[in-house]
Amino acid sequence: MRKIILYIIPALAVLASICVYIAYRVIAELPASDIQTALQGLNAPAYAETDNYGIPAIHAKNREDAFLLLGFVTARDRLFQMDLLRRHMAGQLAEVMGGELVDSDRWHRVMGFEQVAHAIVGQLPQEQKRVLEAYAQGVNQAMASLRVLPPEFLLLGYHPSPWRLEDSLLIVLGMEEDLGWTGNGERRASIMEAALPKSVMTFFLPPLDHYTDWVLNGKTSTLPKPSIPSKELAALLDNIGPSDQHADLAGSPPPAKGSNGWVVGSAKTWDGRAILANDMHLSLRIPNIWYRAGINYGDVKLTGLTLPGVPLLVVGSNSKVAWGFTNIEGDFVDLVALEFNPTDPGSYRTPKGWAKVNEREETVKVKDGKPITFNVQITEWGPILPESLSTKPTAVHWVALDPKATDLSLLDLDTAKDVMVAQKIFNQAGGPPLNALIADSQGNIGWTYTGKIPKRFGLDGSVSRSWADGSIGWVGYVLPDELPRLLNPRSGFIVNANQRMLGANYPYVIGHYFDHGYRAYRISERLLAAVNITERDMFALQLDTKTEFYRFYQRLALSLLQKGQDKAHIRLAQELENWDGFAERESKGLAILVQFRELLLNAVISPFMAKCRDYDPKFRFISSMIDTPLQQLLTAKLPELLPDKAHYRDWDGFLLSVLLQAEAKVLAHHPADAQGSVMWGAVNQVAIHHPFSSSLPLLQKWLDMPQVAMPGCVPCVRVSAQDHGASERLVVSPGHEGTGILHIPGGQSGHPLSPHYNDQQQAWAEGLVLPLETGVGLHRLEFVPVQVKQD
Repeated sequence: MRKIILYIIPALAVLASICVYIAYRVIAELPASDIQTALQGLNAPAYAETDNYGIPAIHAKNREDAFLLLGFVTARDRLFQMDLLRRHMAGQLAEVMGGELVDSDRWHRVMGFEQVAHAIVGQLPQEQKRVLEAYAQGVNQAMASLRVLPPEFLLLGYHPSPWRLEDSLLIVLGMEEDLGWTGNGERRASIMEAALPKSVMTFFLPPLDHYTDWVLNGKTSTLPKPSIPSKELAALLDNIGPSDQHADLAGSPPPAKGSNGWVVGSAKTWDGRAILANDMHLSLRIPNIWYRAGINYGDVKLTGLTLPGVPLLVVGSNSKVAWGFTNIEGDFVDLVALEFNPTDPGSYRTPKGWAKVNEREETVKVKDGKPITFNVQITEWGPILPESLSTKPTAVHWVALDPKATDLSLLDLDTAKDVMVAQKIFNQAGGPPLNALIADSQGNIGWTYTGKIPKRFGLDGSVSRSWADGSIGWVGYVLPDELPRLLNPRSGFIVNANQRMLGANYPYVIGHYFDHGYRAYRISERLLAAVNITERDMFALQLDTKTEFYRFYQRLALSLLQKGQDKAHIRLAQELENWDGFAERESKGLAILVQFRELLLNAVISPFMAKCRDYDPKFRFISSMIDTPLQQLLTAKLPELLPDKAHYRDWDGFLLSVLLQAEAKVLAHHPADAQGSVMWGAVNQVAIHHPFSSSLPLLQKWLDMPQVAMPGCVPCVRVSAQDHGASERLVVSPGHEGTGILHIPGGQSGHPLSPHYNDQQQAWAEGLVLPLETGVGLHRLEFVPVQVKQD
């Protein structure tokens, strides 16, 4: 032990010295304020004022100058984040961070995002390319102005390369990947199709839940419950082995990368204004994914959120129109089963005959390791996945891999005057397919899709198929005029929380497995009853934690406990009865209900999925609609479908055992109060980490946000999970930005020693109001054009 201590003490001393040295240098290199800088490419003098949260308000003569300044100030605050985002998509992370990221790099090299980004730049309209060029100039001049790079570069020991136009497009493609990759779901459904009877697959993958049905059809709905295919399900149970062979075959999906968005029209608000609310749900990280900014040029006044690395106001207001996004949860990926020539393995069948597989060599550089070189095989439909689907090699046909499907047309929102003009811009734009919600200064509200939606023929895209005979495939994209639009509905509001927005009559496939509709139902329920709505009312709704979603499981649990005389059962019943229906920090009983549901998913549904493991040893069934078939099975309690007949005589005994396991598991992992109750806040702990904190435990206190107990839950309007939640909360009425609300987790700066690294965190965690508009300028950065010498 003494020898270990003798080694540890010098190591800690060296580490402390390094930290002190880095701190000394980086403190001196925090972005300077109140300076004048000459910028190449700037057409006229411009300036940026930063407020008490470090948020810039940019003032320039024209669009290109404004985005040049945005590139400059964003790089000052978020340079390492920007570099990490482009490296991630280009497949260049292992080069600077080591071998653990080789698999990620290989995936992105197979997809060929670097080549896609280059092709996008080559076909962009000139006015969009000029904005990209201006932004890149700003980023590169900001990098050149830093005498010492941000601390992450110093720790990793590398210097970022100059910013290219392609890098901004890589980050746009990164958002498309994050929100739009559905290949895993199609693979899962294809395995289910091969392993299970059709009636079973249909039962477990319903297109609609009753909450979504209510939002679409109201109280007039007559949504029929699908019949339980008891004969087929019983046969599956009869053909499986011991229960340990089918454990963990089903469960909840990870929280949807979705969002809440709604707009309220003039008839519902206190003075006739239209109001937009948008909170986008993504993985929580530090620095935050979004960068706040005000961007002013000519008559344009933009206020809202930008994406570091991209010259675009993503969501916000231009004072005439306000817009926000939610993920469609649609299907823009198809996996094409390939048919190879048995006499020539290098060729595959297409509608035009046999075609040769093309190849591209890729090399992944690895820090402190040998480079890894491999060939990527490419078909006319897209790259071939490294792993096969079932027994056939599979190509990826994905909107994100089509250079013609991505652009920066949303720049034109800067001058949109009303909802109708904005809808047209959204319908024509490329980029991630999203729900776009819009409000204008005249009191109008609207909804539509943006991004490219494929036109399929001969298939719906839910499972993998061969396209070799030409009878199925894609034929371009849905035309802008064919995309659905909604304008000023009779209800006075429009809501999307990632649920299905269209009924069966729409002629094109948008998706299959949308998120369940509880959040949309709850938002709609409150808006229906609301009058004289203000921005504060909209913000309060963003923080709503009522979750009737778990009432079914509460009623089920209480029915199992009602006849028991055991004191422990009586105490548990009392705790569950006292649950208040909310997911607040102090809510009791909810933790057990959440765990009960999770264990039920596995215990009840897994046995029916056992055969899928014959096709994929790692198969696991997840679905956002999983509660619909689960609740139907739990209500019917058909004896022949009892999942564990070897140990239980009936459903009630089986379910009571699961309930008691849920209670024991909660109590084993979380502290209980004097009455033996676990409050929801003890379970729902949110931690937001810096990418380096796990490698630098001594610095975690400064790099990470404090772990806090949070209200909310996954099926709550206030979405909250361990590392997932609202990446921002925005409320704005166009023309009334002064009463708008906006905050983000963490802060504006990505620099751990900046006062703006975490100064918005408390407002985000506690649900406190921060103003949308930038405040009084505390510091002013003046920019002038570089004087060109005359010969």
